[in-house]
Amino acid sequence: MTTFFRLRFAQIAVAFLAALPLPTVRAQDPANLGSVNIQGRRAVYKRVLAVRGKSSDENRIIVLATGQPVTAEILKMLKDTDAEESLDGGMDLPYLKATFLEDGTLKCLIGKGGGSSFTERGKSLEGKAVVAGGRIRGTAKVMTSGTFGKEVTLNFDAPIDAEFKAPDLTKLDPPVKPVVNGKFLGEGKPSQLKFVSVAEHEPFDDKEAFTLIFTEKDHSAAKKPSFDAAFGKFGSALMLSVNRGGGIFGCEVLHTALKKSTFSSVGKIHMVEFEIAGGNVSGHVSTGGALDMFGETWEVELTFAAPLPDKLRNAPAISVKPVAKEPVATEPRGPMKKEPKAAAGPAIAARKLPLPADASNVQFKQLVQQIEFSSARPVDAVATDFSAKLKQQGWKDGAGSLMGKKNAILKREQGDAKLTIMVQPAAAGSVVKIFTEGLDWSGGEAGNPVIKKSGDDDDADAAEKEAEKLIKDALKNLPKGL
Repeated sequence: MTTFFRLRFAQIAVAFLAALPLPTVRAQDPANLGSVNIQGRRAVYKRVLAVRGKSSDENRIIVLATGQPVTAEILKMLKDTDAEESLDGGMDLPYLKATFLEDGTLKCLIGKGGGSSFTERGKSLEGKAVVAGGRIRGTAKVMTSGTFGKEVTLNFDAPIDAEFKAPDLTKLDPPVKPVVNGKFLGEGKPSQLKFVSVAEHEPFDDKEAFTLIFTEKDHSAAKKPSFDAAFGKFGSALMLSVNRGGGIFGCEVLHTALKKSTFSSVGKIHMVEFEIAGGNVSGHVSTGGALDMFGETWEVELTFAAPLPDKLRNAPAISVKPVAKEPVATEPRGPMKKEPKAAAGPAIAARKLPLPADASNVQFKQLVQQIEFSSARPVDAVATDFSAKLKQQGWKDGAGSLMGKKNAILKREQGDAKLTIMVQPAAAGSVVKIFTEGLDWSGGEAGNPVIKKSGDDDDADAAEKEAEKLIKDALKNLPKGL
């Protein structure tokens, strides 16, 4: 079941997209600009370069667009990787990669951003390039509508294999003056965030991270600005936990116009633009519109710039993960002995997961290690509430989560345990399906007894078929062809 579900989820994650009107991008060079809009999450890529590469030993021209400075390591990886393959395994930042034949025919458009990764080929692609005078210019587009639509555009006019000067990541610019502009609304009422700073944060998912702190009142003299801001000492406040690629994995909101005190809201908020260079960080953060939180709305659209803390100013802006290669055997070998696995701690009990307080019709399906329940609240409210409760229990975000107002897929991990949570709209509220791995399914409780296995249930093939049926039922509304 595990292998089947992983394959199925990979297909869903690629297709789980929603089309929304694309707001006008801030003034940029229109000749070299990439943009993505997936499920209302926008991303802008301002740096564009072109190199020659190979795919199955055939010549290709690759156009790469990113939002941050490209290092020599990134350039080498781009040339060494198959021209029609993604860079997700090695580059830890959003990007667009368009691949062309020498005659300008567009072969594929690959991207990472807007909370998703995607690869587009064939009929869904639009675009053409002109290759002349050592340059390539043209466009690449994907425009699909409907529940699973997306808008991706890439305009480029760049020299091919131009002389590359790697940025000196050890060179620091003077600390910029902290500045923040834009809107922060609670129930439609504005609150002016005037101050921004960057604080150290413990590594998240083994990656360096930091906290962006936006406040209404000056917090520069505070010893614990994030802590004090969460308790309203600086008026309205927004605290974002961010990795060096611009990914937001934590969001604390306090708006004086809202009845609810500080709350967590990770999902729709995202970085439209993000850059770390010269020891400073700048960007554009957005919710893509008003978000609902327990019957109240909040919204943010901010641009900002601030110096990094001293400890982070010398760290490289972008990392490249080395791709492990299989060792070459020089002589026949016998079967390899597996190293004994270190003993893990006690497994997390399935029935101890912090389900939302209004969860109803809860079903614990031990045979397929699945949990289902209903809620009277809409999808985004349930997903946000459940995410906050899981975070308090120690669960971390996993790769591939997708949040929307009408649908949500949440990936969570803790030790060897994994959760894939699907939140879908129902006639009245939402229905939630949780696919689990590595949980403890022993024991029971009132209203949720342990499901006893019959002789047939012990058969692995029967369990596999049952799991497959349940997953197909959960995915029956997805487009054909997944």
